[in-house]
Amino acid sequence: MSTSDEISPREYLRNTPFSEDQANAEYPNARRYTLGGLFVSHSGLDTKRIRDEIISPVIFSRLTADGYFMHSRSSGAAESYRGLVQAALHWCDKFMVVISKASIKNAWVQAEVEWALERSRPILSVSIDDCRWQHLVQRLELSPGMRVDRSVQNFDFGRDLVSAQNRFAAALDKLLKKFPRRFSLPDTVDPRGPKGAR
Repeated sequence: MSTSDEISPREYLRNTPFSEDQANAEYPNARRYTLGGLFVSHSGLDTKRIRDEIISPVIFSRLTADGYFMHSRSSGAAESYRGLVQAALHWCDKFMVVISKASIKNAWVQAEVEWALERSRPILSVSIDDCRWQHLVQRLELSPGMRVDRSVQNFDFGRDLVSAQNRFAAALDKLLKKFPRRFSLPDTVDPRGPKGAR
C-alpha cells in the first residue's frame, strides 16, 4: 500500500476524501482564515515576483493576509502540506493561477487547476512570462468535453505591468462583489463581544 507521500498531487486531490472535521482538527485556524478567500496556485520559484507584482500592490488592499492562501513547502511536512492544500482548496471559493515556465510544469499547479475547473471555480489566470493559459491546459488531465475557458479571465503581467494590475484589480473587485468573503468565527466567541464591552 502506498502512502500519500508516494502518490502524485493529482491522485491525492482526486482520490483522498476531504473531511472538514479532520481538517479543522489538524489546522484549527485554517478554515476561518481561508473560508471564502482566494487560493493562489503557483510555482515556488515565482514567489518573490508574485508578492512584489500581484499580492502587495493589488490583492493585499482587497484581501488581508488572512483572505488568501498562497502555500509553500514550508507549510509543513509532505503529508501536512498536502492536507493543508486540500483544505484550502475546499474553503477558498475564488482561485488564481500564476502561469509561468515553472508553474506549467509543476505537478501541484496542474492538480490544483484541474480541481478548480472540475468544481467550476471562477479562475483568474495571471501570466508573468511568455507562457499562457493554453500552455497549462495542454498539460492537464480533464474529463472529455470539459470546457476550460468558461470561467477563466486572463491577465498578462509580462508586458504592461500597470495596465495588467489595473485590469486584474477590477476583475478581483467584481469577483469579491459576486462572492463576498465569508468569515468563520470559532465556536467559543460570543457574538455580543467581550464581557467587559457589554
